[in-house]
Amino acid sequence: MNSTSNFQIKRIGNLIRYEWVNRKKMYVAAIFGMIALLIFFFQFFFYSNIGSMRWESGYYHGVFIIGLFILSFLAVGQSFLDLREKKSARLYLTLPASHLEKYTVQFLMRVFLPLVCYPLLFWVASILSVELFKLGDLIFSYSSESSNPEVAQLGDLLKLPEFQISVVYWLAVGLLFMILSLMFSGGVFFGKWNFILMPLTVLFVYGIMAVSTIGLLWLLKPDSIQWEEQIKFDLPNIDAPEVFPDVPLLMFVSAILIWLVAILSYVASYFKLTEKEV
Repeated sequence: MNSTSNFQIKRIGNLIRYEWVNRKKMYVAAIFGMIALLIFFFQFFFYSNIGSMRWESGYYHGVFIIGLFILSFLAVGQSFLDLREKKSARLYLTLPASHLEKYTVQFLMRVFLPLVCYPLLFWVASILSVELFKLGDLIFSYSSESSNPEVAQLGDLLKLPEFQISVVYWLAVGLLFMILSLMFSGGVFFGKWNFILMPLTVLFVYGIMAVSTIGLLWLLKPDSIQWEEQIKFDLPNIDAPEVFPDVPLLMFVSAILIWLVAILSYVASYFKLTEKEV
């Protein structure tokens, strides 16, 4: 109803309360469901290591990173649930708040909140998993076969990888942020089909880029593709040319494009929200 760009903290609070009242069961189920899922995986890893290697706290970091990508689909992809049905969309769009305020609340509840809560839930799940494993040790007495696993350290989970900051680093970080932004934006564009259509869209675009690259390579260097019994590609060296020392042109351009997509998808989804004004 209010299509202006006014921004008031009071209306932000009202929208957050509106979101909580309507979906508090979903939030509670998501919290306990994530903890239960993590405990299940941790127990599987703990028990599979009996009589073999010892589970170290450093192994948590890899699981933590994988969980971030899963989180983008299970939590971030649930953005703008009110727009998935005509009745709820009509009510949501007529709420006394601007588009910017509605968009901000969705970002806070679907992107910021999951990213803040996930490390804490992961840490709690590791503590409960270790204690559950110790309880099993008291009952079944298998401590002689495997040492008790360690609890995840919250500081280690949030610590950046110890390697030199390079274009590869920004490419990897940008890829994560791009997935988060695309899944969040897909809630406006695809609605309830976001889980299917957004990944398919990304794969489709990637396929076009790959085919275009191969086609351009064939036009510029026909001998690089040999059509014999098996198709053979003589791909160019991606390490050259370099735009800066140790910064290949292909990696540099890819990093820029990924970050542009990550940022522009938020802009596009905001304007798509403004188009839905009833």
